[in-house]
Amino acid sequence: MNCSTEPMSSPKPKHDFEIRPTIDGSDTLFAPQFGQHYHNPNGALAESQHVFFKPLRLIPDLLAHRPITILEIGFGTGLNLLLLADWVKRLRSKSDIRYMSVEGFLAPKSTLLGLNHANMLGLEDHWKEFVGTLTQASHDSWQSFGDFIPGLTVDLFFGSFTSLTKPPVAPNIIFHDPFSPESNPEGWTPDLFAHLREWSTMQTTLRTYAASTKCRQAMMKAGWVVGSAKGALGKREMTLAAHSAEYLPGIRLVSPPKTSDGVAD
Repeated sequence: MNCSTEPMSSPKPKHDFEIRPTIDGSDTLFAPQFGQHYHNPNGALAESQHVFFKPLRLIPDLLAHRPITILEIGFGTGLNLLLLADWVKRLRSKSDIRYMSVEGFLAPKSTLLGLNHANMLGLEDHWKEFVGTLTQASHDSWQSFGDFIPGLTVDLFFGSFTSLTKPPVAPNIIFHDPFSPESNPEGWTPDLFAHLREWSTMQTTLRTYAASTKCRQAMMKAGWVVGSAKGALGKREMTLAAHSAEYLPGIRLVSPPKTSDGVAD
């Protein structure tokens, strides 16, 4: 998850990170200044699998070797990138994948390398090489980092959500994974969701761990059709969204809020 919307203009920003184990054995980060973990303490890896990889058509598309473009809002620890690479390897997918992610403040290289995600997934060498290139990142612009593994190309944008620009290609999947609306409200505004919808395709689907009425209303105000699904690891619900209900098959749709005269907004 993206831990801050502040730009990285300071060479030595004062952010602290603590690596903490979660119940499923995978690590997460805790940011004391925000009082939040990057992932569910019940299981970082399990939560990401449930929220971002299991819903809708990502796994079937990998199996069918279809091209995939993903936009992630909140690179955080890089866990979702690692999990995607693991799925590609396990399924022997030949999909052409473009992975684009946004991060307001990147954890130190030593912290990223200290997490056990890459070790658990057998991607240590790929991760070490990739993290080594992150020190070359520029600010407030998209930068290509080439192939993480063969067929999986990575682009990163280092900057605030408010400075985010159109991604290099239109995503057909969005991982919406900033910190919570309470601690990172800029990641949940109608304006941001409107940009995400504008930059995506008619077939694009969005998935996020959040399920609050406020964040769902922000999505609907931006034109997204919103659905509710079972949450991960003790959370009752999570949220899926699309341009059209036909791309949320079998998903319970959330009704738009009603105005004072009882008509749906």
